[in-house]
Amino acid sequence: MATTSLYPRRRMAFLLGGCAGCLDAVGYLTFGLFVANMTGNTVLLGVFTGHAEWGAAGRALLVLVTFFAGAILSAVVMRRRRRLAEVLGTETLFLLAAAAVWVIARPHPPTALPQAAALPIIALLGAAMGMQGSAVRQVGEYRLSTTYVTGNLISLAVDAAGLFAEKIDGARGGTPARTGQGAPILFAVWASYLAGALVGGTAQYAAGFGAALLPTAVIAVLAGWDLRQHPAPG
Repeated sequence: MATTSLYPRRRMAFLLGGCAGCLDAVGYLTFGLFVANMTGNTVLLGVFTGHAEWGAAGRALLVLVTFFAGAILSAVVMRRRRRLAEVLGTETLFLLAAAAVWVIARPHPPTALPQAAALPIIALLGAAMGMQGSAVRQVGEYRLSTTYVTGNLISLAVDAAGLFAEKIDGARGGTPARTGQGAPILFAVWASYLAGALVGGTAQYAAGFGAALLPTAVIAVLAGWDLRQHPAPG
């Protein structure tokens, strides 16, 4: 009987963090919105609404709603299948659909995308990141996120404080508790998110929204890898 994969391995979480950082950078530079970081979009929704910028507020609300919908869809898939391959495969399809809309609608010479094309792209990106964020919430026994890093940094700080306390207890002859086990993966995901944002920002400058194809390809490969590691029960 085939095994199933509920939680990703560390290397997968590391790469997905980089993909989210890249897509966040591309989304922000292209549309003025984050596609993975919903804290930032919540702030932007408040700012745009306060300034009566209704079009921008509508886009911020759209990505929040679609992110939430994608997270619900992912949770349903994970409850029924308990495998990442289906979630990552669907995420890839959403990202490819967004790229297809961009290819069809982009003006020549390149300028800002028309609103009719920007809205479905924003919706697809938000749903894709919601799916990833809902599915990848834990690596082994350690909780983390690959679509935002605030919680990861807080957990990393708590672990660092625990490690410091352990050293003090050890110096005093006490028995130190085992803490800080998740510090390496927490730091790695934060670093990959930063690296992804750097790559995404640089690539977006050269290729526009086409830079989103880079993380899309990585996510597609990860979906195939997970499927090979944990094939569907036959």
